[in-house]
Amino acid sequence: MQGAKEYANLFTTGTYGKLYIVSSSHARGKTFRIYVLPDGEGFIHNGPSNGPLNSNAVEVYGPVSGQLGWSEVYGWKHLGQWVSDFSDIVQIRLQELKTQIELKDKGEAAKELDRAELIANTLSNY
Repeated sequence: MQGAKEYANLFTTGTYGKLYIVSSSHARGKTFRIYVLPDGEGFIHNGPSNGPLNSNAVEVYGPVSGQLGWSEVYGWKHLGQWVSDFSDIVQIRLQELKTQIELKDKGEAAKELDRAELIANTLSNY
């Protein structure tokens, strides 16, 4: 769904500082919601694709228009410091993913080198 996919692919459902993120999907695509948790409260779990059960949690990012399940468009419902904080979290997550990809590539390159050395060693001992 518009405005959800790019974030839903970056995050799993969970608490990120004072933000509770719900990253999920339905039959038509990805869904993504952000809640601000009340001061001093951890989230009260309500299943992997539901918002928290905290009575004072406020949904600050989620569907803002369209028909839910069909054509919803996601965006900020309330603006505040959490927008900047979330932007920082996104940048950190993107850097983490970049590092993971680089490490994976290095690991695969090392395996290929080890394999090439093994082949060369085997053939030279013929």
